[in-house]
Amino acid sequence: MLEEPRKAAQNIIAIVYDFDGTLSPGNMQEETIFKAYGIDKRKFWAKSQALVARRGYEKTLAYLKLLIDDPVFRRRPLSKSRLREFSKHLPYYPGVDEGYFDQLDVFIRSVPEVPEARITLEHYIISSGLQDILEGASIRKYFKKIYACEYDFQRGRPVFPKLVINDTNKTQFLFRINKGKLKLSESINDHMPEAERRIPFRNMIYVGDGITDVPSMTVVQKAGGNAIAVFDPAKRVPRAVKAMVAEHRAEHFAPADFGPHSLLVKILRQTLKKIIASIVYRSSAARSSDWVRRHMK
Repeated sequence: MLEEPRKAAQNIIAIVYDFDGTLSPGNMQEETIFKAYGIDKRKFWAKSQALVARRGYEKTLAYLKLLIDDPVFRRRPLSKSRLREFSKHLPYYPGVDEGYFDQLDVFIRSVPEVPEARITLEHYIISSGLQDILEGASIRKYFKKIYACEYDFQRGRPVFPKLVINDTNKTQFLFRINKGKLKLSESINDHMPEAERRIPFRNMIYVGDGITDVPSMTVVQKAGGNAIAVFDPAKRVPRAVKAMVAEHRAEHFAPADFGPHSLLVKILRQTLKKIIASIVYRSSAARSSDWVRRHMK
């Protein structure tokens, strides 16, 4: 007799965030490295784009190469400790480092069905920025896992990128979260039945700010999950964000204000309630099915 597949509890909800433009205004390299080294951002990104246009570099690899080979970094190389020190200068959108994560946890625990269903909430970041900057961030403790670009360091200086995350390969990390295979050493290519996956896509919320998040939003949405587009609260709604909703890449859009009374947090709470109701319903239906099977024997 064939064994029934092992079932996962599937009572975990994941909110997955981009970082630059989503949790933080601007670009982490510009806010940290460029300011510390006195780098003109327009000249740096022009050099990066030249590597893309003239030498065929992938755009993320182009900027990572410059952070090693540009003359200013040859004279004064980046280091792990320096990058983590830079994280103190990361700016955040309103509310992000002012109680947002704790308040959302309190909200989850206040939903009556949560304790019985043992529902928990986890946070993740998938970013094309630098892992070592994010690892030193004041909000690091709230994240189950952060995926971002990483260097191999030898004798204290970066010699080669060991992990590169760009627009399209971000989706790999969504599947890592989905399958519960968070370590890069774990393969995600083997088939895993839906019932065995740690966090179904229907239990995910992806929060991003622009066109670079479209592949991730599309994967999450098509698999039954949720996507929210955000934009700088100090600016008008960008055309790209409107298009993401109009083209059904995202369900909602809102200013990137993570304060307790903001539109974004209201949308997140409503979406969490929807996911919780689905988890509770599925759990109840599964128990009913098990009861029927036992009594039909």
